[in-house]
Amino acid sequence: MPCMFSRLTAALQGVAGADAASLTFMVGGSGTDVQAARPVLSALGSKIVHCGGPGCGQVVKLVNNLILAVSMIGVAEGMNLGARLGVDPITLAAVINSSSARCWSSETYNPVPGITEGAPAGRGYTGGFGS
Repeated sequence: MPCMFSRLTAALQGVAGADAASLTFMVGGSGTDVQAARPVLSALGSKIVHCGGPGCGQVVKLVNNLILAVSMIGVAEGMNLGARLGVDPITLAAVINSSSARCWSSETYNPVPGITEGAPAGRGYTGGFGS
């Protein structure tokens, strides 16, 4: 059973997600291993998704992080462009978050200080989730 945990991967929702036990776990391994891990994972997260055999949890996590990175780059570039062209970042974020550009990166993890309290930018970019 110890090597089963090398096949488990959690979606990082940051420190707030860990504190609230609302992490999503993307799990690869046998059905038996996943069932054995559920009690431990349930204490840390609210969603446990069996993604397939060994390694599949890591693949799903990699794909998730790739999509998040693309989204975060778009939010960072858009916020920077708007601010450099004279738009107040709080106003810009409010419009983005009520329009078609709204996404997790803009709403929950905005990279501009003063927009999202729990995001790294709202905490002075201090350290966050560690493993």
